[in-house]
Amino acid sequence: MILKNVYNENVEILVVDNEFDANFITHSGTFHADEVMASVILLNKFGSMKIYRTSDVKNHNAFIYDVGFGLFDHHQAYFNKTRNNGIKYASCGLVWESFGKDIINKLNVPDSDAFFESVDKNLIMDIDRDDNGQALKNEPEIKQQTLPNLIASFNPAWNDEEEESSCFLKAVCFANDVFNNMIKKMKAKEDARKIIEEKINESKDGILILDQYMPWKDIVLQSENGKAKDILYAVFPSKRGGYNVVATPVLPGSFDVKKPFPKKWAGKENEELQKISGVESITFCHKNLFICACETFSDAVKIAKISINNKDD
Repeated sequence: MILKNVYNENVEILVVDNEFDANFITHSGTFHADEVMASVILLNKFGSMKIYRTSDVKNHNAFIYDVGFGLFDHHQAYFNKTRNNGIKYASCGLVWESFGKDIINKLNVPDSDAFFESVDKNLIMDIDRDDNGQALKNEPEIKQQTLPNLIASFNPAWNDEEEESSCFLKAVCFANDVFNNMIKKMKAKEDARKIIEEKINESKDGILILDQYMPWKDIVLQSENGKAKDILYAVFPSKRGGYNVVATPVLPGSFDVKKPFPKKWAGKENEELQKISGVESITFCHKNLFICACETFSDAVKIAKISINNKDD
């Protein structure tokens, strides 16, 4: 199977029948996100892979992971390597710890250490947590479709005649796409940081003006620029046409915002909203008051200014 690595280069991954033809070995039987994502990381580090899956390793010249009690296994009775937040390492985390920075260094990100930690936090840790049987806190009543769940779903059903090796490769292909997409998005966010910081410096009256959409919220909340704390709204062109005005959240990932739009705008649209707001081209205000849409840039700025001066409790 030919895949694209994170650098958009072609790499090949095969599951071989002869252990001594393999340069990588992992365990056989039901596969998990742990060794599947570890395979993706290794594919990005070393290039093409010939994998043999077994529970009884004989070829110790191969790179062995998640089996065999070696450096990249975590099933030993004495193994207890744990992060500061309490999440134990599994094989995926051990592989990322050893080779993640090598992968990142070729991406030319400004702060490779921070990027490494971000990938660990946003992708690797949950895989390790799941493989070590550490429950999520406050688990909801509905089944969460986590990445480990989705990768596990590629295992053949009890009455499925498809070969396990074929299913494993499909899971690696899926995990490879997830890995590539996440790295690409995280790299794009770092590329945006310099631009956002410049726009923060240019901001006036608590309004951040962007020439195009880019991930701005976390960067504004993390910025050390004194003007960043005063930014209440961002204005930028919408991919649907026109402009969006978005309120700054209180915390990263939160829908609670520092200053909501006026309460009387909530859930209103088009002519009704135009009449209530006095903004000629406004078309929409979310019922939870964190985003508005309009047709012109001047009206987008007007929406932000009206909202800043609004005295709703």
